[in-house]
Amino acid sequence: MLSLLSTLSPNAAVLILTAGLALIAIELNRPGSILPGALGLLLSLLAAANLWKHQPDVLAAIGATLAMALLLIQARRPIHISLTVALMVLLVGCFVRLVPSSAGGPVNAAITVLCGTFLGAGITVLTRIARRAR
Repeated sequence: MLSLLSTLSPNAAVLILTAGLALIAIELNRPGSILPGALGLLLSLLAAANLWKHQPDVLAAIGATLAMALLLIQARRPIHISLTVALMVLLVGCFVRLVPSSAGGPVNAAITVLCGTFLGAGITVLTRIARRAR
């Protein structure tokens, strides 16, 4: 199974990373359910290991991590919708630049827009529901 994961394209790795990050966000919004967090961490680590083989752009990885961290801050403090949209755009831009064209080609723009929008909108909706329930 690990050899199969090592041959993933950067596009598939970004999709798996998105699924892992979404599961981690679900765990952070609903603490106590262990399965989403554990599965999300496993998927995120496997995708990160696969992307590491393609020599990712370090600044793009730092930017994506920063954007995700700021999106997850919404769980504690409400942020303006314009900042949420800006973070989604930053996330998409970082995903596009994550894998250089010399190491397997850039990640498809349609996939990055889908992943960035899914993560940004999904985390925003989850945190607003969780904040309303408190």
